Formats: sequence, C-alpha cells, structure tokens
Amino acid sequence: MNAKTKTLARIMIVDDEPDITHLFENFLGDLGYQIFTATTPEAAIDIFEQEDIDVAVLDINMPRISGLKLLEQFKQSRPELIVIMVSAIQDTDIVVKCIQHGAYDYLAKPIIDLNQLQIRITRGLSEKRIRSENIALRKELKRHTDYLDIEAHSAVMQRILEKIRTVADYNTTVLLTGESGTGKEVAARLVHSQSRNAKGSFIPINCGSIPGTLLESTLFGHEKGSFTGATERRSGVFEESHNGTIFLDEITETTPEFQIQLLRVLETSAIRRVGGTVEIPLKLRVVAATNQNIEELVKVGRFREDLYFRLNVFHIEIPPLRDRREDLPVIIEYHLKRLSDAMGKTVNRIAPKAFQVFNTYNWPGNIRELVNVLENAMIMCKDDSISVSDLPSHLLHGNSSMTFQHEQQIESYADAKEEFEKIYFQALLQQADLNISRAAQSAGLSRQHLHLKLKKLGIQN
Repeated sequence: MNAKTKTLARIMIVDDEPDITHLFENFLGDLGYQIFTATTPEAAIDIFEQEDIDVAVLDINMPRISGLKLLEQFKQSRPELIVIMVSAIQDTDIVVKCIQHGAYDYLAKPIIDLNQLQIRITRGLSEKRIRSENIALRKELKRHTDYLDIEAHSAVMQRILEKIRTVADYNTTVLLTGESGTGKEVAARLVHSQSRNAKGSFIPINCGSIPGTLLESTLFGHEKGSFTGATERRSGVFEESHNGTIFLDEITETTPEFQIQLLRVLETSAIRRVGGTVEIPLKLRVVAATNQNIEELVKVGRFREDLYFRLNVFHIEIPPLRDRREDLPVIIEYHLKRLSDAMGKTVNRIAPKAFQVFNTYNWPGNIRELVNVLENAMIMCKDDSISVSDLPSHLLHGNSSMTFQHEQQIESYADAKEEFEKIYFQALLQQADLNISRAAQSAGLSRQHLHLKLKKLGIQN
C-alpha cells in the first residue's frame, strides 16, 4: 500500500473494455486503493450490492444498461456515493445529464494523463468526508430555520425537497421555475441552508426591480469615475456573496447586454467591476428563478440560449398551491402561529366551513395570496377561530375548483363523494389541531376507523 494513501478507499471501475479496466486497476491499485472491476452492467450491480463502494468510475456507453442508468440507480440507493463518468463522446447535453443525475465529475476518453483521474478521486473523497463532518451542522441549521411553506406532506413537495437535499451538497447552479408566489425564494434559501456555504451570506436580488443600466453596477460593482456619479470604488453583490449564495429572481427580466456579462461570470467564476480591468475570482453558488416560460423566451429570442443552458444545470419546478392542497393544513397552521405572534392576537384555528372555502379556492396568487388572506381574516375575526364571515368576498365568489363550469365534465357521484370526504376530514383534523382522538370523537368514529379513512383518502396526519 502506498504510504501516502491514508484510507483504503474502495473504488469500482465499470467499463465494457477490459483493457480500460485493467489500466485503471493497475494505476489506482498501485496508489493503495482497493479496486473492484466490472465489464458488464450486471456485474457492476452485483458488486455495488455486495460491497461498500466509496467511488464508482462509470463508462457511459455500455450494452443493455447505460452508465447513465447505473448512475441514477446507484445515486438513488446511496446518495453519498462519488461517481465519475467517462466517455469517448464529448457532448454537452450528456455532461449536463450526468451532473443532473448526481455525477461528481466527467472525464473524456482517451484519458492521456491518468493523474487527472486520481485528482478527481482525491477531490471527491475529500468532499465526501467534509459533507459527512458537516451533517450535524446542517441538521442544526435546519432545526433553527422554518420553511413550512415548502416543507410539507404532499408527494410532489417531498420530491422537491429530495431534489433540494441532493443539489445542496454541490456548488451547482440551480434554476427555479414556478408561478409567482409559490415559494421560489424559500426553496433557494433552503438550498443555501443545507449547503457547505451555509455559514456564508445569502443575498436575494430581484432583477426586475433594478433598472437595466444599474443592474451591472449593482451586481459587479464599479471603479471610481467609471460613469457619472461613480465618485468612489464600490464592491458589487457578487463580491459580497463570496463563499455564499446569490439568488437572482426574475432573471428573465434582464437585458441582453447584462445576460452576456452574467454568462461570462458563470463561465469564468470571476467578475470585473464596471470600468475595471482586474479579474476578481469568486467562489459562490448562483440560484436563478423566473415565473416565465423561459424555454419559450429562448425560442423567440428574448433570452440567450447559451445563458439558459448555463443556468439550467439543475432545474427545480415549484408546483402551484392548487396542485398540493394536502399541504394546506400545515401551511395554514404555521402562518397562523407566525401572524398571531406578529399581530399580538391569538387566532389558532379555522372553522370547518371556512377551511372548505380555502380547500376549494384555486389560489392564483399561491402562498403569497394565502398569507394575505389569513392576515385579513385575522384582523376581521372576533375570537380565536376564523369563520366564513371573516373571509374576503373574492374568496367566496372567486374561482373554485368545486364550481362546475359548462365546459367541464361533471364527475361521478363516487368521485364527488370522495372529494367531499377529503375536504371534510382535512377540516376536521385542522379543527382538532391534528389530534386523531379528538377528531375521531367529533366525527363519531372510532380512532381505528378514522385512521383507515385517512389512509384510504391519502391524507397524512
């Protein structure tokens, strides 16, 4: 064993060319690593299931099961696994797909200098160790941060949270899309809080609120005398975000000129102040967001295609509130407590009929609208419970998912009954503060019967 290798890391090499596996095995084995080789995907899966592998070096092009499929399968089973992809095909789309599926790095064949492979393995193992050491810190940070707007019970939001947890470990650029008010900034903050840069600053910038002529100076800074009014040197937001995260909201509202500058910054990891000549290297994560159809804007020439590809390394789409109604109880409970503290007025429940209105309304403004409605209702209510009479009129007469429009197909009685039961039991749980025994007593059901009902309707408690 090489004395420089402090830990006997276990590396699996997967390539359908035996000459390649032998070459890598001899080189890495001499460095002291414990090596496992496979020339078929099936053999690789067997090794993976039987051995505690630290690093997998996967060839992309293999018969029957591609390296990309293996990457996806391995990362789902062991998210902490370091995976380095290799391929003779140099295609940007393939590289992006590898990163999106959790690959640590990508190497193009032929690998002339095997030291490049060793460097990537060493870096990957180092980052894996750092991530392991920081697990307790990230959990502590998470306990001190409320993100109940996004951390909820629905299956769709659980998938979003899993994507956030996956990308947080890497300094990858993230693109968030979704309607206005869905919580894109909340998601960006959650990415930051679970990352290795969590101790650094998180700086949100609304690109649509800053005039195009000032946006470049605001983000990149400027030198004294670079334009009229520049009486002194000033650092920009990118410099202030060093070792942290910058959140660029409404990225599609930027000018073509700014998009060119941003692309250059993302490609070089360095900025140049307006009027300056010095390149300033930076280490930070960029999270961008938009409520527009960015792909359509690219097609019509309103957003640069190359910048879109650079931003869209890891894409997360935040669903509208109407598509995650099972999250309403926990979101409402959280904001009732928060608003009660802020307003000095205790309101801790919503009457069942009022909750039915909440649950059937389509929420075009999403969580932002929900919070405004709750605050308005809390001002109007006379006791500790919000009733229908406390709700704004647009909520009562607005767009409801239960209203049968003439062009809609009327659902069957069984479907309508199930929808009503969902609304009823969600309201019942809300009224009982999620206490199963109390809810069962109010409904005249046994606790076991209520549990079975909730399970059948897909309601988590």
